[in-house]
Amino acid sequence: MRLHQNKFVVVLAAFAFICATAGRLWSQVEPSSLSDASGKGSLALFQDFAKYPPESRPLNSSNWDLLHPWLTESSPMPLVPSQFMRQLKSLSDAGLSEREISQTMSLPTSLPSYQFVMNKTILAGTRDEVVARLTVTPPEGSTVPVRIHVSKVELIGDSYFGSPSLGSVPFSCEAASPVCTFRWRAPSTDKKYWGALELNVTVAVEGIQDQFLARQSFFSSPMVAGRFNGSFQEKIENGSLIIDAGVHVEKHMACFVTANLFSTDKEVPTHFVQRRMILDPSMKTVPLTFFGKIFRDNGHAGVFRLQDLKAQCENLPYPAEWFMDSVAHQAELHALRENPPATREPARIYFEYNNLTYTTRKYASNDFSDQEWQAPEKTRKIEALKKAAAELSDPALEQRKKP
Repeated sequence: MRLHQNKFVVVLAAFAFICATAGRLWSQVEPSSLSDASGKGSLALFQDFAKYPPESRPLNSSNWDLLHPWLTESSPMPLVPSQFMRQLKSLSDAGLSEREISQTMSLPTSLPSYQFVMNKTILAGTRDEVVARLTVTPPEGSTVPVRIHVSKVELIGDSYFGSPSLGSVPFSCEAASPVCTFRWRAPSTDKKYWGALELNVTVAVEGIQDQFLARQSFFSSPMVAGRFNGSFQEKIENGSLIIDAGVHVEKHMACFVTANLFSTDKEVPTHFVQRRMILDPSMKTVPLTFFGKIFRDNGHAGVFRLQDLKAQCENLPYPAEWFMDSVAHQAELHALRENPPATREPARIYFEYNNLTYTTRKYASNDFSDQEWQAPEKTRKIEALKKAAAELSDPALEQRKKP
């Protein structure tokens, strides 16, 4: 049993690697390959995934979140009565636990619903603007039109800074429908405008005595880690397309740089690139590698367009090198966890928002390599999976398990 368990751990570890590196690209994996949980099935799944490097992956139209990195989707929520919120706060201040409160209180039924449709949930820089469109709908089963009046709008700052009130937010409402639009951008790079902010809108619904609260969160990064400057250079190296994107970096930080590549001839996405790297003010460009075999396997040729450039950096209370190699710095990270810094700040800071694009020259299919990705870590994982698959399929294993 111990042997079986250890080998299964190896399979799970490799499978976890696939999950971590594949991220949001699972729609590209054949459903049949996901249904085989055997050792050989895990090996086949990893070998299929590892044809391409983790940082350069195929992209298709089903990867909605990767194709819309600044957008968001939301769902309708019930409007929360103000009286309910007051009672909730009173019980919390009295020391009741969340479980005790949930057993004491419950939301009324047949409440109107609300939904915020956002243009984005991440603001990067002081020129970036969030546009939140609020729509209120009747309770389920009701066809009576809803009329609303906004009585208060307040923006609340991040809890790291004490949830300060950041004042009101400009808005406008449509006369003939229960729809209001709110617009906000950070007025400065002051830290109070940084982090997870919450838009609180108090509305009155005609025909209902109480007032209601509608809430929507978004992330604001008014100070930025850097920006893409709009300069690009391209080349073919080892059969892959490399585009150097010009950058201006504010400080030494560990960052995730992402971008998408499209075929302009077919108007379809081809690649998603994510680089995990240290950015430094001394750097002038960030190389983005679009793996050659992805072009060949999917028949992509012609002219390509780079777009959706985005950089998210880690706001760390320790050196970026520790983040990049946490194994080598286990002792330092453990000591930091035992004695965390007194001041806390939001964990993320972004490059300035941009809508830059770059169009390449024309390429033939055979300009790109048809070779699979090769790396020592890939070889080690495949060998471990092969060994585990062989031992898990050994008939003698079942006999050893019986005693």
